[in-house]
Amino acid sequence: MSQYRQITGIRVRGAASAPYAAQLLAQGLGETAEGTTVDLDVDPALPEGGYRIEVPERGAIRLTGDPFAGLVYAARELLTLATPAGLPLGVRTGSPGMPLRTLWTWDHSTNWDLRQLGQQELGALNPYAKSADAFGADYRRLVDFCSRERIGGIVVYGLLRDAHGGVEAARELCEYANARGVRIIAGIGVNAYGGIYFDGRHRFNLATWLRQRPDLAAELPKKVGFDIDDFGDLHFPASEYMMAACPSQPDNLAWNRDAVDWLLDTLPVGGINFETGDYGSCACHRCTARTGGERTSWSYEAMRSVYPTLLETARRKGPAGVPLRHLVEVYWDNIFDLDAQKPLAELPDDVAYQYCVNRGFWYENRDRLTAAHVEKLPHTTNVLRTHAGSQWNRQRHSWVPEMYADMGTRAGGAGIRGLTIFAEASAYHPTNEISYLAYARFTWNPGLAWADFWRDEVAPRFGGDAEAEAFRAGAALLDDPPATADALAAVRGDALDMVAATGGDIQRRWLWLAERSARHAHCVD
Repeated sequence: MSQYRQITGIRVRGAASAPYAAQLLAQGLGETAEGTTVDLDVDPALPEGGYRIEVPERGAIRLTGDPFAGLVYAARELLTLATPAGLPLGVRTGSPGMPLRTLWTWDHSTNWDLRQLGQQELGALNPYAKSADAFGADYRRLVDFCSRERIGGIVVYGLLRDAHGGVEAARELCEYANARGVRIIAGIGVNAYGGIYFDGRHRFNLATWLRQRPDLAAELPKKVGFDIDDFGDLHFPASEYMMAACPSQPDNLAWNRDAVDWLLDTLPVGGINFETGDYGSCACHRCTARTGGERTSWSYEAMRSVYPTLLETARRKGPAGVPLRHLVEVYWDNIFDLDAQKPLAELPDDVAYQYCVNRGFWYENRDRLTAAHVEKLPHTTNVLRTHAGSQWNRQRHSWVPEMYADMGTRAGGAGIRGLTIFAEASAYHPTNEISYLAYARFTWNPGLAWADFWRDEVAPRFGGDAEAEAFRAGAALLDDPPATADALAAVRGDALDMVAATGGDIQRRWLWLAERSARHAHCVD
C-alpha cells in the first residue's frame, strides 16, 4: 500500500478562519472545484503556534490550529511535505517548545529592504532617515521571515512616528502581520523613550506632553545614557527624544494609562513591550524619598509604581480573540539578583517578565540558569532578551548561531518561556541568516541537537559540510581585531573560488564573505 496520497488540486473549507493559510494552500497545491477537500479548523485549546495535520488515505485532509498562528504554520508544513509521489499519509503535530519567541527592533535601524537610502546600524533615540514607504518595505520582509520560520512576534520601538506614516502605516503593518500569524508588539516607553507615540506632534508623544506640563518632567543625571560591558560607555545626544517624566507624579500615570487605552483602541497590535527607561532614573525629592536613594540607570520602584495600573488597562483580547502578549522589561544582567527584584514581586503575574543578558554575562553565568533558580524568580512567566548578536554587543553582523542555540537549549530546559533577540539586520547577510535560523529552530525545539541543525540547515546553504566550516572560520576572522590583511585576503580568495564554483543563493552567501573580507582587509592599518 502506498504511503503517499496523490493530490491533483484542492478546495479549502473553513478559509474564513485563516484566509492567509487558505491562500498559501491554493497557491501551492492548486485550487479546483473537484479537488481534494482540505478542512481548516480552529482549536482554541491548542497553544499559540500549535497545529495538527491529518492526511488520510481518502476523504478530507484536515488542518487544525490555534486561532492565531497554528493554521498558517500547518499550511506551510503541509506544503513542505509535498513530493512528486504526493503527500505522506499520517498525522503530524507541532507546537513551540518556548512559546514566547520574539524579535526586537527599533524602526530606524531595521534594514530588511536593502535598497533603501538612510540606513542606520546603531542607536536607540534616533530620527528616522528613510523615506516614509521604507518602513512598510522593511517590516513586511521581516514579517514574512517570521511567518516562514515560526517566530511569533516582533517588538517595534518607533512603531508610531510621523516620519513613516503614523497611525495608518502602523495599522497596515499590524494587519499584514496578523494575517500571517505574527504579532506586532508595540514597544513603548513609560515616562521615557517618547511614550506611546514615539515621534510627532501627538497628544501621546512624551515630548509634546512635557512641553505642556514641564512641572511633570523627571530630574535626570547630567549624563543621559548607560554603560554596557560589551559595548562601552554610551551617551545619548541632548534632544527631545530623551525627555523623561517623573514616575511619582499622578498626572503622568494617568496620561500613560490614557495612552495605553488609546493605543489598544486604535491599532490591532498583538501586545506591548513595556519599558520604564534605562537612561537615568528620576532624582527628584519625591522619587528619592520613595526609593530610599535607589540610583541606577533604571528604577525598580518606578516599575512597581506604574505597572499595576498600566497592565490592568492593557488586559484585553487581541487579534483573533487571543489575549494580548505583554512583555515587561526588567533590564539587564540582573536575573540572578533576587534581592534587587523584590520590588517586582507585587506586580501582576499574567504577563511575561523579560530579563536582558549581555554575551559576557551569559558566558560567565549560564551554568547558574537552572530550573531551581527560575522557580525563585518573582513571577511564573519569564523571558530572556539578549544583546548578544546585536550592535550593543558589537555583533550586529557576527556569526552567533552557537550562542543562540545554547541560550535556547539552556533557557528552555530551565523553564524560561521565551527568548528575545535583536533582528534589525536583514537575513540577506548570511551570518545573520544562520544565527536567526538557529534562534528559530532551538526556541521551537530546545532539545534539538546541534549536529542535526548543522546537517539540515547550515551545510546545504554553503555547498556542503566542509564548505560551511570554512565559511564559519572566515566569518570569525571578520570579528578578530588582530586579523591581518593577508589573512583576510586569503579568506576573500577562497570565497571568490566558491563564487566561481556555485550559483544561486549559495553563491550569494560566498560573495558576501568575499566583499566583507575585502572591506576589512582594506581597513587594516
